[in-house]
Amino acid sequence: MTLSKKYHFLLFTIIIVTPLVVYLNSLVNTFVYDDYLTVTNNHFIREWRYLSALFSKKYSAISNELTYRPVVTLSYFIDYALWQLKPAGYHFVNSVIHTVNVILLYFLTYRLFSNRISSLISCLMFSLHPVFSETVNAISYREDLLSATFLLIAFIFFLKSSNTATKIRNISLFYAVSLIAYFFALLSKEMAITFPLLAFVYDFIFRREDNSHGQNTGKSFSGIHFIKNRLVTHYIGYIVISGIYLFLRFKIFKNPGESMSYPEKSIFVNFLMMTKVVGYYFKLFFIPVPLNADYVVPVTHSFSDGAFLVSFLSIVSAIVLAKKCCFSRAWIFALSWFLITLFPVLNIIPILNIMAERYLYIPGIGFTMFMSLVFTKGFQRYHRIKYYFLSFVAIICLLMMWGTIQRNRIWLNEFTFSTETIRRSPKSFRIYNDLGYFYYTNGSIDEAIQAFESSIRVMPTHPKAHCNLGAAYSLKGMQDKAIEELKTAVRLREQYPEAHNNLGLLYKKKGLFDLAASEYGAALKANPYYADAHNNLGSVYIDTGRYEEAFSELEKALKIRSDFALAHYNMAVVYFKKGQVENAYRKLLEARQLDPDNADVHLSLGVVYKDYFHDAAKAVFHLKESLRINPQHKQSEEMRKVIEELTLPR
Repeated sequence: MTLSKKYHFLLFTIIIVTPLVVYLNSLVNTFVYDDYLTVTNNHFIREWRYLSALFSKKYSAISNELTYRPVVTLSYFIDYALWQLKPAGYHFVNSVIHTVNVILLYFLTYRLFSNRISSLISCLMFSLHPVFSETVNAISYREDLLSATFLLIAFIFFLKSSNTATKIRNISLFYAVSLIAYFFALLSKEMAITFPLLAFVYDFIFRREDNSHGQNTGKSFSGIHFIKNRLVTHYIGYIVISGIYLFLRFKIFKNPGESMSYPEKSIFVNFLMMTKVVGYYFKLFFIPVPLNADYVVPVTHSFSDGAFLVSFLSIVSAIVLAKKCCFSRAWIFALSWFLITLFPVLNIIPILNIMAERYLYIPGIGFTMFMSLVFTKGFQRYHRIKYYFLSFVAIICLLMMWGTIQRNRIWLNEFTFSTETIRRSPKSFRIYNDLGYFYYTNGSIDEAIQAFESSIRVMPTHPKAHCNLGAAYSLKGMQDKAIEELKTAVRLREQYPEAHNNLGLLYKKKGLFDLAASEYGAALKANPYYADAHNNLGSVYIDTGRYEEAFSELEKALKIRSDFALAHYNMAVVYFKKGQVENAYRKLLEARQLDPDNADVHLSLGVVYKDYFHDAAKAVFHLKESLRINPQHKQSEEMRKVIEELTLPR
C-alpha cells in the first residue's frame, strides 16, 4: 500500500469511526419523549399492509406525524420489521444515518474546497458537536437525519451534473439522481425546500460562466444570460419538484389538525422572540451549554428587552465580522448555506416549536464548513506554530466529543431525560406531562398525578395533561375527578380521540352505556382508525345485547390492528352469545397467543374446556392461570370452587 493510499485509508477510517464511537453509548438508551407516539404506541408500523397508507389521506392518522413525511415513516416500518420494539436497533440506525451524512459531507466539502484538511475538520465537527446530539438520540427526530442525507446527495449530484468533465451521457443521469434525492429530502422534512436557492447561490457566488458547466474559469459573465441558461438546464427541474411537493403537502396530504399561529398572534412579538432565538442559536454553536430538549422562550413585547438587544447586537456583529473576514467565495457559500437552511425554522410560517436543537442539524452543515475554512486559514497563516494550532483544534474536538457523550446519557430513559430537561426548563409543561406519563406507565400513580398537575399549573390550557391526569385519577378510583379532567380536555380540544375514549370507559364503568357509546362515537369521528374506540364501542354493544353491531365494531378494530388481543377476546364473547362455540374457541386461542397474561381469556378457555370439550385437566390449567394472573378477579371464588370440584377424586 502506497503512502497516499494509507493516508486515504486512515482519513476515511477516522471519518467513519468517529461518529460511531461518539454515539456508541446511545445504544443503551430507551425510547423517550415523542418516541412513544411515533414508535412504541404506533401499531400501524407493525403491519406492512399499512404501507399503502403512506400515499393516502390516512397518513396523518396512521403515522402520528403532523406534516407529510412518508420517507421517515417508511423507515419506522423497516425498523420494526428488523428490531420490533428493541430500542438499540433504532438508535443504531440513527447513528449509521448520521455517519453516512458525515461521509457525504466529506465528499461535498472536498468537491467544493479541494482541501482534505478542511474536509476532515468539517467532518469531525459535524460528527462531534453536541448541538447535533438531540437529532441523533431522538428516534422521532429522524426526519432531520434523512432530509440531510438526501439533501447532501442531491447537492453532490447537482455539482457532478454541472461539471464539463462529466461525460455527456452521465450528465442526465446525475441530474436525475439529484432531482430524485431532492424529492426524497422533501418527503423526509420540508426544510429541504431551500435546495433550489442553495443551488442558485452556489452558482452565483462561484461566478460560473454558462458554458463552464462547473469549472471556475475566473471570468465574469452576463448575469441575465447565466440565470436564463441555468434556469433551463437545471433550476427548472428543482422548481417543478418543489411545486409537486407543495401541492402534495398543502393540498392532498394536509393534516386537518395542523393549525399554528404566531406567539400571542402577533408578527411583531414573533420577530422579537425569533431574534432572541437566532442569537441563542449562534451561541449554541460556539458555546454548546446548556443544551435543552424543550426551550421555553419568554414572550418579548419591546425592543428594550435585554435578551432581545443582546441577540440583535450579536447578530449584527456576526454579519459585520463575517463580511470583513470572508476571505474567499467558499467562505461566503458556507455562511450562505447556514443562513438559507435556517430560514424555514425562523417561524415565518408558524411552526409547533419556535426553538429546537434539531433545527440546527442541516444549517450546521454550513457552520462546520465555515469553521473548517477558518481553521484551515489559521493553519496556513500560522504555519510556524502549526503544532500548537493543531493541538488547539484537537482540544476543541475532544471537548465536543466529551460534551456529546455526556449529552447521550441524558437520553437514557424518560426519567433521566425529563428530570434533566425540567431542571433546564422548569416551565416546560410538555416535559412535566412526559414525566407523568413515565410514572403512569410504571405504576407510580401518585407521582404521575403530581407531574400532570405540575404541567397544568404551568399551562392550564394543555389538553393532554388534563387527559392524562384523568386517566391517573381513574386508576386511583377517583372517578368523578377523572371525568372532570377529561371533560376539561375535550373542552380545550374537541377533536381529542383519547380523551373521548377515556370518558367512554368511565361512563361504561358507571353503567351509563348511552353516554359511553356517545363518547366512543366522538372518538371515532375524530379518528376513524382508532382501534381502541372501535373495540370499546363493541364492548358497550355486547353489554346492551346488540351483538351484530358489536361484531361490526370489533371487525373494524381487528381490521385496523390484527394483533389486538382484547378485540379477539370480545369477538369470542359475541360468538358465545350467538351460540357459536367453535368460533369463540378459535378467537380465544388467538387472544391467548397475543396476550398470554389476560386473566379473562384463561377463564373463558377454562369454561369452554369444562362445559363444551369436557376436558377437566385443561379446564383446571386455565382456571389456575387466570387466578395466578389476577388473584383478586371478581370471579375468583367461583373459579376456586370449580377447580376443587374438577380435582376431586372420582
